[in-house]
Amino acid sequence: MWPQLLVDLLPHFARLLPVADKYLTARSASDKAHEAALGAMGESVRAELGELKEAQAGLERQLREQGAQIAEIAVDVARARMGIESVEARVAKLEKTAANTGRLVAMTFVLLAMALGFLVVIMLRVAR
Repeated sequence: MWPQLLVDLLPHFARLLPVADKYLTARSASDKAHEAALGAMGESVRAELGELKEAQAGLERQLREQGAQIAEIAVDVARARMGIESVEARVAKLEKTAANTGRLVAMTFVLLAMALGFLVVIMLRVAR
C-alpha cells in the first residue's frame, strides 16, 4: 500500500521540487541580503558609537577644565570677599575717626569763641 501511494505521488513531487528549489533559492538570497544589510547597519552603528564616544570624551575633558576654572574663580571670589570685608572695616574705622574729629573741631570752635568772648570782655574792661 505505501509503495503504491508513493508511486502515485511521485509525479506531484517531481513538479513541486523545482518550485521548492526556486523558493529555497529565493529565500537563501533574501536571507543573504538581510544578513548583508544587518552587517552594514551594524558597521554604521559601530561607527556612530565611536563618534559618540569621541564626542563624550571631548565633553568630559571640557567639563573637567570648567571645573578647574570654577574652582579658581571660587578662590578669587573668596579673596575678593575678604578684601571687601577688610575695606569695609577700614571705612567704618575712618568714619568713626571722622565723626570724632568733627566733634573735636566743633568743640574747638566753641572753646575758641568762648576764649575770644572772654578776651573781648577783658579788653573792654581794661579799656574803660
